[in-house]
Amino acid sequence: MTPTQPNRALIVGASGQLGTALIAQLGDTALPAARRQLDPSWLHLDLEEIAATPSLLDGLIAQHNITAVYCAAGATDVERCESDPAWAAAANHLGPLALARAAHNIPFAFFSTDYVFDGHAGPYAENDTPNALSVYGQTKLDGERAILDAHPNALVLRTTTVYGPDPQSKNFLYTLSRVINAGNTMRVPTDQLATPTYVDDLATAAIALLNEHHTGIFHLAGPSFLSRYDFSLLACEILGLPTSHVQPLTTPELNQKAARPLLGGLRIEKLRAILPNITMRSPTAGIQSWRAVTA
Repeated sequence: MTPTQPNRALIVGASGQLGTALIAQLGDTALPAARRQLDPSWLHLDLEEIAATPSLLDGLIAQHNITAVYCAAGATDVERCESDPAWAAAANHLGPLALARAAHNIPFAFFSTDYVFDGHAGPYAENDTPNALSVYGQTKLDGERAILDAHPNALVLRTTTVYGPDPQSKNFLYTLSRVINAGNTMRVPTDQLATPTYVDDLATAAIALLNEHHTGIFHLAGPSFLSRYDFSLLACEILGLPTSHVQPLTTPELNQKAARPLLGGLRIEKLRAILPNITMRSPTAGIQSWRAVTA
């Protein structure tokens, strides 16, 4: 008799900071998948390939006894999205949609962003009207809507300014530390506000919502609304970096291709009402946790 396979949660985007946090918390029940496999036991899944050829997913769920899917991958380079909308659509809309269709009868979580809003009146609640300003935000919004249409019991989990331990050292804290420790100046906007989110808290909340069979849109974010500049100054204070190397600029002065939601960020009253014991760390607590892990 063939042994029964254990239940598995498929983590798409396993090599990123969120995928890493999900795997750490799910343990042996996690089945990692990524475009770039870091281990031979991982599955190769590329959202661009899936978008072009959805049949690549045929039989995947049954073959691996997958009982839940977390789509933590996507195109997050906001500037590249603006100049390469086909890439953005494949990774943020069409690829995740194909994955949601393949997982239509099991729990499915899709991670989205506060960039689905225009940033005129943030932080935003789940029932506020989206109005994306950029290709990145619009492709994520397109993904949200298509996934909820194809998989009505899916979770759409919006978040923002995610930071914390990252195996690729790509998030804002790593960049800030790397630039300043090299003796260079970090150019940071004073007028882009959000609710920074510690990655371990994001993973914990996502797993709890999925395990309790919640569906629809939830905002998962930190509790504090502050600018990237103020976040940078706080990080410098905690990490012992000179604040003189942080250069404050307005968004127009940064001359970025893609429009940013200036008053962005997310409200989390819905999350707190449903999961009152979930902790979403303040920037101070989050940066201190990151420092302790990376020291």
